[in-house]
Formats: sequence, C-alpha cells, structure tokens
Amino acid sequence: MSAKGLMILLTNYFPFFKGEEYIENEIDEASLHFDKILIIPTMATKQMSMTRRVPENVVVAPLALDYSVPGRIKMVGTKLPVTIKSGNMRTEMKKCLNLKQRAYSLYYYCRVEAVYSAIVQNEQYLALTERYPASDTVLYSYWLHVTASVAARLKQRFFKNQVLFLSRGHRYDLYDYAAPCGYIPDREYMLNAINRVFACSEDGAAFLRDLYKPYAGKIAVGRLGTLAHGAVSCGRTPVFTLVSCSAVRAVKRLDKIVDTLAILEQQGYRVKWFHLGDGDGLAATEQYAKKRLKPETCSFEGRIENARLFDWYRNHTVSCFVNLSDSEGVPVAIMEAMSFGVPVIATDAGGTKEIVLHGENGYVVRTSDPVQSIAAACMKMIALSEGDYQKMCAASVRIWNEKANAQQLYRDFYRDILQML
Repeated sequence: MSAKGLMILLTNYFPFFKGEEYIENEIDEASLHFDKILIIPTMATKQMSMTRRVPENVVVAPLALDYSVPGRIKMVGTKLPVTIKSGNMRTEMKKCLNLKQRAYSLYYYCRVEAVYSAIVQNEQYLALTERYPASDTVLYSYWLHVTASVAARLKQRFFKNQVLFLSRGHRYDLYDYAAPCGYIPDREYMLNAINRVFACSEDGAAFLRDLYKPYAGKIAVGRLGTLAHGAVSCGRTPVFTLVSCSAVRAVKRLDKIVDTLAILEQQGYRVKWFHLGDGDGLAATEQYAKKRLKPETCSFEGRIENARLFDWYRNHTVSCFVNLSDSEGVPVAIMEAMSFGVPVIATDAGGTKEIVLHGENGYVVRTSDPVQSIAAACMKMIALSEGDYQKMCAASVRIWNEKANAQQLYRDFYRDILQML
C-alpha cells in the first residue's frame, strides 16, 4: 500500500526530552505509509531541544508553551473564561468527588484549550492542513489523556468531523486509578469524537469496555513493540544477575527488589542487581540498598539512551529481568529484555501477564505477593537445570516475536489505519 496523505501525531514530548520510547520504534514504519507526518509535542518547552531523530518526511512543530508554575497559573487565568462557558467542564465538575479533583479538572480543561489554541495558530500546522484534505488526514493521539482531548476538539471544531481520529491508551491515561487524582476528565467527550481507541493490552481494552460500555465497539487492542537487536549472553553463574530498567518512582517498587535481594543474600545466594534508569527517587533507593545489601550487590547505572542500552545488554551476562511495578500498561523494558532472550520475573500488573507467561519465559507474581514469594521465584529460576533455563531464554524470544515484534505490529497497525481512511 503506497504512502498517502497526512498524519498529525500529538505527543507529550517526543522527539524532545525523554520518554515515549515506543514512538522511536514506530515512527520509521509510520513514515512509509504517509506522505507527510506532523508531530506536535504538546509539552515541549522553549528550553528543550530535540533528542531523537525523525525521518525526512516528518515535520516537528513544538508549541513552546510555558509549563513553569507561573506559566501554568497564567494558562489557567487566560483560558478560565473559555472553560467556564464549556458545557463539558460543568458536566465534569459534577463527577468530581472532592476539591482536589475539581481543581485538577479545571486545570486540565484550561491546558487543553491552551494547547488547542496554540496548534490552530501554528504556521506549520496551518500550511499542512491546507495542503492535505481532511479525507486524507489522520489525527493520532499517542495518549488517551490531554492529547486526545485536544485531538477531539481539532476534529470537531477545526475539521468539522471530517477527519479520522485515533488514540492509543497505555497506563495512567487508560486506568483511572493510575491517573492524577484517581480520575480522568473529559472521557465522554473524547470517546464520542474518537473513531478507534487502541489499548496496549487485552487488560486495558477490557477495562475501557467495561467502564464505557456505549463505546465498546470503538475499543480495540493495539499492541506496542520493540525492534530486534539480537540475542545476548544469558547465564546464572558465578552470580545470579538481575536487571531492572525504569524511571525511579514509587509505582516501580524498587524497594521490593532490594528486599528480595536481601532474602537471597541471607539464603547464601550470590546475586548482582543492575538498575538502568533515573528519577526523583534514585537517591532514596540507593540509600535503602546500602542499608540492606552488600556494597557489591547492586549497581545503579543511571539513565541509558536506547542505542547505548542495547550495547549494555550485549556487554553484560544477564540471568533475569525483574519488574515489580504496582501498575503498568505493557512495559517496553520487559519487551526489550525478551527480545534479547532474557527470562523475566514480574508482577501481574496491567498487560504484563500477557507477555510474561508463567513457567514459559519466566514467572509471574501478584502485585500483592510478599517479597518472600518473589524471592522464591528467583530461587526457582536459579534451581532450573541448564537445559530448562535455556528453554526459558528461547521462549522469551519466541513470545516476543509473537506478541511484541514492532516491525510486524506496526506494519499491521498502519495497514489497518489506511484501510479505515
């Protein structure tokens, strides 16, 4: 199918700053199917620079809104008159359970209006939307949150409902309990405007269908994936080496990894833990690890860019990847580890259990399980015969290829989108 029309992709930061690594794997495939792609990083500020490359037919239009505290206050003050008049916001306020949710809802609507106004005044946006007819244009929100609310307004106000509007859904933007203040504003409006929601897991799709039954027919599974970078060396001797890769924040529960390793050390096992990633909780996690573990047991590697991450795996012998998050969509870090042939021990959060199959390519524990159960899963993997362990490594690659191979997933995704056009 030949390249066609315009895709407008609304992101948080990509290709600026960090995060949204999935798009790095997707954008090359997307560029093959559209004549032109316009990326609008809605949260990129004037101080940020591009950190990721994009294909030649991709145009990037940062809005450079001010998200400092004074900037947010000004944003609310400027857009408050518009949002107060909005029937959407008045309806939403009735759903709020407390003052915190009301305040968040007010800020959310003001931010949506600020982003919308900046987009429809952007010269690159205006030039491209004039060049390509609405019938050949796809509005693609990478998140089922602010970007989807903005896209819904673009569809209805700017394009007069004559454009195809799609959105992905991941974790905080999909599960209300994982969102700020425990709920997501504007859901009915965005779901009414949207043509198709692609949840990143069966778990996420089922959650949305159950909560928003009138829109169940619009909700599908659109898995995300990673690219193949070849197998790496996996082994359990002389040290059982665990790797985790994530931002350091409470939901990732790195303290549980520390507690698990402490049990293994007490049982006489030789273990080593590498954590790849940084975040606000890094210093506290390092201090906790120093109190509970031997100095040589853990190494905090900091944030590693994707290209360097693959080299890191190639240069280290890894026994197991571990993810003990309370809440997830489908973790990119797990998929990357699986593509290298690394077995996984993970909680059953979100869609994780759809790619980590208990007893096949690793072990799944419940988020509510005590650390003793996690340690038991590690000991079980250590106790496997070498033949069974290597089968588990091979299963990781096989399941990754079936469920998380970005090349195939994104090829199918864009084929379906063009058919919808």
